[in-house]
Amino acid sequence: MTAETAKIEPALFTIPQVCAYLNIKRATFYKLNSTGAFGLLPVQLGTCRKVLYNRVEIEKWVATGCPHRKQWQAQTKNCPSN
Repeated sequence: MTAETAKIEPALFTIPQVCAYLNIKRATFYKLNSTGAFGLLPVQLGTCRKVLYNRVEIEKWVATGCPHRKQWQAQTKNCPSN
């Protein structure tokens, strides 16, 4: 790994990375996700079963105050940048 590649942040976060970014426990993530309080839906890469979340979308979600999933989807549905 070079110094340049060490600076590259991943575009997609795993659940542990999301938890670390949000400073929450894994159990809290699953509770928030099951109730819709975690506003984002995972990214599906082909037939990969790994659950991944878009880092930029997480940043935007946090910047808008972490709205409920229904509200977030309504906001992003009308936003051409997503």
